[in-house]
Amino acid sequence: MPVKNAYETLNLRKGATEDEIKKAYVELVKKYDPEMHTERFMMIQKAYDQLRDPRKRAQEDLFTFNNIKGEFHYTPDERVIPDETQILQQIRETDRKFLENNQDEELKKKLVLLLMQKSYREVQRKLWAEAISTWGQVIKIDPTHFRAKNNITYSYITLGFSYANHGLINEAIELWEKAVKVNPDNLLLLHNLAIAYEKVMKKEEAEHYWSETLRRWKLMLERESDNEYLKSLIVEIHKHHGGKALESKKNGKQVIEQYREILKINPNDFEAQYHVCVGLMEEQKWEESTKELQKMSNQYPKNIEVLNLLGWTLLNSGQVDSAFNTWKRGLIIDPNNISTKENIIKAHLALGKKLRDGGLLTPALVHFKALLKYLPQNAEVHLEIGKTYMLKGELRSAFKEFKTVLELDPKNMAARKALSEIKMRR
Repeated sequence: MPVKNAYETLNLRKGATEDEIKKAYVELVKKYDPEMHTERFMMIQKAYDQLRDPRKRAQEDLFTFNNIKGEFHYTPDERVIPDETQILQQIRETDRKFLENNQDEELKKKLVLLLMQKSYREVQRKLWAEAISTWGQVIKIDPTHFRAKNNITYSYITLGFSYANHGLINEAIELWEKAVKVNPDNLLLLHNLAIAYEKVMKKEEAEHYWSETLRRWKLMLERESDNEYLKSLIVEIHKHHGGKALESKKNGKQVIEQYREILKINPNDFEAQYHVCVGLMEEQKWEESTKELQKMSNQYPKNIEVLNLLGWTLLNSGQVDSAFNTWKRGLIIDPNNISTKENIIKAHLALGKKLRDGGLLTPALVHFKALLKYLPQNAEVHLEIGKTYMLKGELRSAFKEFKTVLELDPKNMAARKALSEIKMRR
């Protein structure tokens, strides 16, 4: 069974009212008995639950094209379906006369009427390209003609929607760009363009239309402060852009900005709090990230992910003992947590090498030896301990460590070379 979104599952279009959603659900449940059509029923139930929940519906709607409602406008005398040959002949004759005397208002009205009748005929036959061309002729004769402007814009929007739903995104963009020039404040149209440009990976254009869409959502929220659906839309778009910034691993500032916007709406959003801290770490703002993570640790005292990040910010802030105590606290909560153990190992190894490079050999040994608790039979750890003893001039201890390395890894050339050097010194 092909994967469908919630609207397609319920045979609805985006923008359906609560009553329409409930009605569609009831009809489908009657049609698909849960016992006889279990899989289908579960899909229907999931779709119904998703569209009833403002947050889940916002997640669905964020990247679903809007089917913008509207209609073609015609006066009663324009709503006729003339004979094609006859109407074309009348248009040619009237157009010729109008060209000879373009100040004649009666000729102008007659020509516009004939063209609108022709376009009505084309609409009924769904000849969209021809209708668009005809409305263009009307606008050329009368730039203020409301109905022709409305009709050409509506045709751009609806034809673009059809293209988009058939995967012809670039074609949809071309038509929607024409429509937005006529109606630059149409929020649903701006949203469609944001989605479309993102789908064809045109970053600059997508960011422009997302920004315009988000700005209008926020203005709406100022007027409807209790609108949970609007809040969820704004949160979801910030999460989307914050997530993209996280993926790039190059723009911690943007990560912080996007997720802090979410916290303005929902101060207790764990994901947003967490990613603000990640962004601060990316920007190497260790003290600020430590403060934020300590707040989170107080709020979520048993969350291992928070404790693991806090350990690194403390370490980079120069609070070495606090960093290791934080990770040890994590191991008390979850003794088998691999990430916490890996953090401790990486930190001891990095600090040991840094201290040794700085000539602080005894403190370096403390960190290398601490690794033996987690990696007692690791050749690399014993090699680092041996190198440090050698620099201290404690050759007997160094010799013992290098022998251990060769017992664990007989082909280790660094240990062989070091042993030869020690023998020559003796």
